[in-house]
Amino acid sequence: MNPSVVLFFVFNVLATAFLGGKFASRRNDPVFRDFGIAMILNAIAFAIWSVGLISPAYLLPCVTLGTIIFLIALILLFFTAVQKSRSASTKWFLTVLAVVIALVVFYIGHLDPHSAFISPEGFLFFNLGGAIQMLYIFIMLLAVLPTVDLVASKFKSPYSSLFRYSLIAELCGGVILITSKDPQALYLSGWIIGLVYLVLLASFVFGRKAWEQ
Repeated sequence: MNPSVVLFFVFNVLATAFLGGKFASRRNDPVFRDFGIAMILNAIAFAIWSVGLISPAYLLPCVTLGTIIFLIALILLFFTAVQKSRSASTKWFLTVLAVVIALVVFYIGHLDPHSAFISPEGFLFFNLGGAIQMLYIFIMLLAVLPTVDLVASKFKSPYSSLFRYSLIAELCGGVILITSKDPQALYLSGWIIGLVYLVLLASFVFGRKAWEQ
């Protein structure tokens, strides 16, 4: 067990949960609310993966269950992004399409969870093929980027830019975690993700100015 990797997972769970809870508490705004719930689901997914990392005997079921919740979070993010569509039929069509794509990605990529493993350095790898990694990157970009832009537009400057580019940085870090097996790249991306989360927590969870309209 690598203490640094475990610490990253635990911190990621807590930071995402706190950030998600702050947004989810804004129940009067469906965009903030749904984005917050998606963040909380993401925190739950990382918590489940953390259990598999700490207790390798439960790794495979944890990978499967965590992935299901992670994909649900992406679907909710996509639903949040299409809320601005004036056509209800278009909104629901796109949401159903996102659900179908998520099911296909899960079926192809996680039909056999035995490919997941923990490396000698203590990193958790889902060991996905190149095509599945590409699909994950596509659906993450399509779900996250429009939602981030929509949420950021609800804040005044400079918090709108801070939120937008912080979440883009987190997304870039997530892509590296999916695609790279180089320890130095993983450590560096982990530190970047952690530092960006600290900025987000200070600005949007423990700070008040961002929420002043």
